[in-house]
Amino acid sequence: MTSGEWTEARGMGELMAARRKQGPFRLGIAGAFVVGFILILDDFHILIWGAVYGALQAFEAIVFRGGRIESLCKAQSYRTLALGILAANITVFASVPFLERPYLGSWCVAYGEAIVACTFLNIALTTHGSRSAFLSSLAPGLIYLIILPAMAWRTFGCPPRIAMAIGTLGVALVLGTLKLWSQAGAAHEAERKARAELQRSAEAANQSRTFLDIILEYVPSSLNVREGATGKIVLVNRAMEMTMDRSRAELIGKTPLELMAPDTAAQELESDQAALRFGAPLKFGAFRSEIGQAKRILRATKIPIAGLDIPYVLSVYEDITEDQAIAEAKAAAAEALALALARAEAANEAKSVFLATMSHEIRTPLNGVLGMVQAMAVDELTPVQRDRLGIVRQSGETLLAILNDVLDLSKIEAGRLDLESIEFSLAAIAAGCQAAFANVAMSKGLAFVFEIDDDAKGIYLGDPTRVRQILYNLLSNAMKFTQAGEVSVRLSRRDDRLVISVQDSGMGMTVEQTERLFQKFAQADASTTRKFGGTGLGLAIARELALAMGGDIEARSAIGEGATFTVRLGLPWVGPDVEEPRSAGVADAEPDQAGFVTLRVLVAEDNEINQLVIRTLLQQIGVDPVVVANGRLAFEAWAMDVWDVILMDVQMPEMDGPSAARLIRQRERQTGRARTPIVALTANAMTHQIASYVEAGMDEHVSKPIEASSLFSALERAFQQAETARAADDGAPCDPTTVAASLR
Repeated sequence: MTSGEWTEARGMGELMAARRKQGPFRLGIAGAFVVGFILILDDFHILIWGAVYGALQAFEAIVFRGGRIESLCKAQSYRTLALGILAANITVFASVPFLERPYLGSWCVAYGEAIVACTFLNIALTTHGSRSAFLSSLAPGLIYLIILPAMAWRTFGCPPRIAMAIGTLGVALVLGTLKLWSQAGAAHEAERKARAELQRSAEAANQSRTFLDIILEYVPSSLNVREGATGKIVLVNRAMEMTMDRSRAELIGKTPLELMAPDTAAQELESDQAALRFGAPLKFGAFRSEIGQAKRILRATKIPIAGLDIPYVLSVYEDITEDQAIAEAKAAAAEALALALARAEAANEAKSVFLATMSHEIRTPLNGVLGMVQAMAVDELTPVQRDRLGIVRQSGETLLAILNDVLDLSKIEAGRLDLESIEFSLAAIAAGCQAAFANVAMSKGLAFVFEIDDDAKGIYLGDPTRVRQILYNLLSNAMKFTQAGEVSVRLSRRDDRLVISVQDSGMGMTVEQTERLFQKFAQADASTTRKFGGTGLGLAIARELALAMGGDIEARSAIGEGATFTVRLGLPWVGPDVEEPRSAGVADAEPDQAGFVTLRVLVAEDNEINQLVIRTLLQQIGVDPVVVANGRLAFEAWAMDVWDVILMDVQMPEMDGPSAARLIRQRERQTGRARTPIVALTANAMTHQIASYVEAGMDEHVSKPIEASSLFSALERAFQQAETARAADDGAPCDPTTVAASLR
């Protein structure tokens, strides 16, 4: 069935449905005709016509009864059947004037004209939905319009003009029917389009409603709509059913008071009213809702719905129970982590305090050992005694190196490794290292080569102590593991980095040994019968120091081919050296006794062994110091007399060294007294600790265990500072020997 046929079939279906509704009316018209013929013409033939017409109407009503029209529209024979029945109806209805005999005359003609006119009117009004129906219905009427004038003229002897008038009337009826059918068709088409548009709108609305219902059902957030006045629920979605743990039938028509705990229900109703009063959506923070057996944490948004007869509130609930649980778990984890970090920091702090305390306690007896060794080295000794004394000193210095390594490692792990940023001469550091290891290389019969590239010489900005420590560690390691051959050092500058290369001809290492070389407490030879001592911390500390200075360190080695260590440090080059540094030799450790013999020295030290060491070292250069046991006594002694220099221990009972120094500096400012040099004697030699001593008013510091050369150098520098200050006050330079005399 083509689309055109289907459209025509639907038009025929609409026509037959309309005719079915008009069936009783047509039967009434037919009955009126029957009665009129019987009363006026006294002819009972019309009863046969009425029976035929009534039977045809009944047949039409049965065939086209409701519910079957749509199914009939799909059949090929529907259109033919409908047109046939329609034509039969018109034919039967229009044949009524010819049921009488011709002798009845003009009454029959006039009556026939009236019936045909009514037939045309019926055709015009009822067949506008189908052109085929209109033409098939119009054909019988046209036949009768042609026959009737001829009958009137030939049978009844009507004048021609009357016959022409009847014909003209018939033509007018046809034209009028066409016009009326056209107008009715346009109206019907407009009505049909309106009905179709209305149907499409209804279908679109239904589709939109269905679409919105689907969206509403599958929105993950829980939704409900409640009456603003009563709080009754009128709409819920599937998520709300799951949240409330109840079916839709159990929720619709209920209020929060019937579904929730009293406090939760009151909170819900109050938030609804707040949204209605505000007239705009309101968000409410998380609240705990106990719904049946379920305890949920919800976050609500209330949206007022205005403009209706009854105000409503749309409530949108976001279930954040799991999110809250995750947040609480994260908070608990963060708290646990913070607690663990606090405990770790406390443990680290305790370790640092322990190491600092142990360092101080170990350095105190070690200061006595090394101090007395230095004092005895000045005395006259036999060769055997001097050798034995050298072993004691070497053992003490080894123990001191181990102690320094452990403390450095502790500071690195605690993140408290402080680096200075001062200008220093690379050549001076190189000269010191060369002098320090020259005797070691000579005693082992090793060639010791020390080279500095011209472009590497000059002044750098950084921490000279840590640079010296890296170089010392690498040289110490090379000297220890090289039994014959050569140890060479080369200092260069590449890509704006200071490069330190230390190469030896020792036993070498495997790849596995090289990989663990920079690990803490790791050594190339880790067996219990290893020949070489050491803690395995030197290279690990060197690596950490190199990283802290923006550099790195690497090692290349093979068994039997020695090892090469390369350090790159990101230290800025400032400029060339002002003067060539001289090599530090043994003579540097010999004090200029003539410059110190007249000094008046006050020593503040609580440990008796340290008192004896300091007294012994100073007496060897002709200085007899006054010794007191704490900072308070030192301040009192300073206030009672004049001193050239004060050697101040840091940790002492009653009053520590920094406190005593602050008090002395304060009294000097108040009284205008000349500044007395103060040298700190301490086992605490970290950068920030030394800075705190300077802030307290101390001029120099000497680390414990005390090295005689360091002590004498500090005394000389402190005295020169005091001399410069006094010269500035007096306007003229001073002689050290006269200064001491004038102070007395």
